[in-house]
Amino acid sequence: DAITVFLRVGPLSGNFRWRHLPARANGQAAVGCYTWHPEEESFLPFALDVLTLDGERIKEVTAFITRSAEVPDPRVFARWPDEPADAAKVVDIFERFGLPSRLD
Repeated sequence: DAITVFLRVGPLSGNFRWRHLPARANGQAAVGCYTWHPEEESFLPFALDVLTLDGERIKEVTAFITRSAEVPDPRVFARWPDEPADAAKVVDIFERFGLPSRLD
């Protein structure tokens, strides 16, 4: 139930445009998640979601997010995808696993 609420008020609220690319991370299925940034006219990296599977079902998702978690105002998290990415995290998380640093 908590995950459903989180998705509805956050990533799946309709406030963001997303693109996804399949990936592999350390032998596990993963998804590169990108959000639209109109000022860049491009989809930019947000998170690499690494999936732990139980048979054909997703058991766990571990998200490696390219934004800083150290924000002074917790309300920033409601619009976290709009925050600028940490360039070092983009290299460490996306480029390391062969994902592009932008989707046009």
